[in-house]
Amino acid sequence: MKRVQPTTLAFGGAAVLVVAISVLLTLRRGDAATRPDPPRFSGSRVIQRLPSIVHEARLAQRVPVVVVRDEAAASFYGSGAVLDSIIAAWDETLSTIGADVRVLSSAAARADQSGRVLVIPSSPCLTADTREAIDAVTARGGGILLTGLAGYFDAACRPIGYGLVVSSTGASRADTLEPRPMVYVTLPAGSPLTADIPPGSRLDLDPARQVVLRHPTRDAYYSDYDLQPQPANRAPLLDAAMTHRRFGNGRLVYWGFELRDAVRRPWNRALLNLLARNSVTWAAGLPVASVEPWQKGRVAAAAVTQDVESQFANAQYALDSLQAAGVRSTFFVTSNLAARYERLTRDLANAGEIGSHTENHRLLGGLPADVQRERLKTTQREITALAGLPADGLRPPEEQFDEATMNEWIANGGRYLFGANDSRSASPELLAVGRDTLVLIGRVGSDDFAAVSRGRTDPSAVAAVFLSDYARIRALGALYVLNYHSQVLARPELVPALAHVARALAADTAVWVATTGEIAEWWRGRSQLRVRAASRDDGVDVIVENRGERLVRGAVVHVELAGTAPPVARADAALLSAPRGVVRLLIPPVPGNATRRYAIDFVGAKRAVSPPSVRSRPAARKHPRFWWFPWWP
Repeated sequence: MKRVQPTTLAFGGAAVLVVAISVLLTLRRGDAATRPDPPRFSGSRVIQRLPSIVHEARLAQRVPVVVVRDEAAASFYGSGAVLDSIIAAWDETLSTIGADVRVLSSAAARADQSGRVLVIPSSPCLTADTREAIDAVTARGGGILLTGLAGYFDAACRPIGYGLVVSSTGASRADTLEPRPMVYVTLPAGSPLTADIPPGSRLDLDPARQVVLRHPTRDAYYSDYDLQPQPANRAPLLDAAMTHRRFGNGRLVYWGFELRDAVRRPWNRALLNLLARNSVTWAAGLPVASVEPWQKGRVAAAAVTQDVESQFANAQYALDSLQAAGVRSTFFVTSNLAARYERLTRDLANAGEIGSHTENHRLLGGLPADVQRERLKTTQREITALAGLPADGLRPPEEQFDEATMNEWIANGGRYLFGANDSRSASPELLAVGRDTLVLIGRVGSDDFAAVSRGRTDPSAVAAVFLSDYARIRALGALYVLNYHSQVLARPELVPALAHVARALAADTAVWVATTGEIAEWWRGRSQLRVRAASRDDGVDVIVENRGERLVRGAVVHVELAGTAPPVARADAALLSAPRGVVRLLIPPVPGNATRRYAIDFVGAKRAVSPPSVRSRPAARKHPRFWWFPWWP
């Protein structure tokens, strides 16, 4: 037998190895193609348990706060321990925001002269001492934070009605909510009580005896899950959940609900802390300073986004309509289809922004992390080849994503995700993902499937659905996102509805219309700004600190002045139009790691306006983005 040469063995072994690898890769591709989709779920399920990075809820200065423990209220609950648990929750929250807290009996609170704010938590039965304490605090210019059914019963727990609530708030009517499976409170922009809270955020409450007001100034209202107002017993305008007003010589803040009513989730806790901080600040007569939600003082924001998937070529009709209206848009493309329409895809990128709708529109969330990583790597590679840049935004098919999706998108160069956010906010959110961050943009309102499925095929009727949602979200000062699909609203027979809405958005110059990528980057930069206001005899000083590394442009600082402040004469930055008692400053770009101070002078101030000071921080070792959040290592 002929002996086999070693070189032949080596060559044959290499050939076998190549064939084996080829077979394995083929099997792997086949496995990926035939892998069953994961069980269906909404990304809302994931978001519910995640906290959102919001501004820290700390008072600008220490405020002495007295929490009243009314003895009559203890008898209402049948046990002093119940009232003590309610008071303990207030003590903890007020201490968390930086207040100097003392718990006093009704008689001690009446005699006390040092408390700047009096908190009366869940005290349906109220003694005369507590009522006299309210009068004493407001007479000397202090503040009151009143909650729930306060004073509905007398000291012997006999019903006497809503007299205290109505007289102190100025409401025309008060009542309790009818039984509901869940109680929701929606928080619009524009109130000193909602400063730094993302506009259109929703607070979830367990059902209790929440009080509702009919009031012309409502800082929050009872709503349904989708942020629609839901008045008590369907009575017109009977939906106010919070309000504030001048009361005697002092100030009063009223909450129709109680701290303990909130569902135990990180999101609700963050909102409650900010509400408590803002309520104490305003009630104490201190200026309330915050960065307005949108660039250059716009009242709201809007974005138009398309899922470019089935019938990909229809995107051309939508593109033509949007360009004619002058609206830049975001197109989330299914990248394996986009590769067949190279020229159209590049035109979409040039007309706004390209995002990813994955490489093949199959479900992403719920798959193993390594599978998601490879799929996201594939779509980024395909988009980069077409558009010249990787995508910043991801639109998971059917809004199904999990924490692995978020981690792997960041690992593949992503910056934001457009998906379900449990309708808990009509504004973007900044989420901590591992040691990095991701902006989440959610949609509140109808998409084109919902609008057309109601039997509407007339473009005018479809447009009316979108414009109704737009008007509602605009009123919240929040972000309206029109999301539609290449196989629905981009069809020739329905694209006039898109054109109608686009023209309406473009004509509303008070609203910032941008791509979702631009909105996400603004939200990230805005989150790095911290502002505080310091009162002086003849004005207010505003300190703005940029804790990030990037320059932030277009920020407007909103300051609610304390008490009956004199009119403003001048400031170190551009003054925007504002109602009496409010100052709005359009500040110059703020460099990264810098602090700037701006002087606001009242009429009659004698000192000269000083130029804004800039103080840069000394160089320090590198930290991960948003390193100052305490739960990060």
